[in-house]
Amino acid sequence: MDLVVGARTLDRCLADAGDLLTGYRTDDGLRYLDYEPATPADRLYPDDLAVTILINSRATGRAFKSVQDHGAEVDLVALPSRALEETSTDERAAVADVIAQVANWAGFGASIATKVLHKKRPALIPILDNEAIFGSYMNANWPAERARQDTVKSRSRIREALEWMWIDLTREENRDAWIQLGSIEPTRSRIELFDMIWWTHFRRVQPVRR
Repeated sequence: MDLVVGARTLDRCLADAGDLLTGYRTDDGLRYLDYEPATPADRLYPDDLAVTILINSRATGRAFKSVQDHGAEVDLVALPSRALEETSTDERAAVADVIAQVANWAGFGASIATKVLHKKRPALIPILDNEAIFGSYMNANWPAERARQDTVKSRSRIREALEWMWIDLTREENRDAWIQLGSIEPTRSRIELFDMIWWTHFRRVQPVRR
């Protein structure tokens, strides 16, 4: 089955998305997705950083200290209690606010922030990886040029990424594909399916340099 991604701005057709999805089953990121946090779902704790190392997080002691100092300030309870594809424009704006709040702590950016927050709201907050999302999915010059790893902290850029993803999760031409993909991995949220498919495609096009 085909899946079209790019938010009608930079559309790419991913042929055989089912193969890309099942291809993710050999990635270490599967351990991240399967991991059940031991911490409460409505607050950030320094311990929440640990699982992010499974998906190439560059979290440091600075990030640990930031969560120690500011974790209680993040209002996760106020976030919408629905999947990203079901949210309104205002609700996505609220999600962007929370991501940007964490992304602007010392030692953080959008990538580490969403890798932590996704485990708290796995159907609502997608993983906004520096390379896979900002550097390739939203980059017209990729793959002609390698995906950059620039840290993103801008609330407007985070908001834009959420809108791009929402469009691809809800666009009519993808409706049947999402249903079929969900039947292959029935325990995954739609944003997790997206992440698995795009990450596999990204790494097949741009393998890790050794």
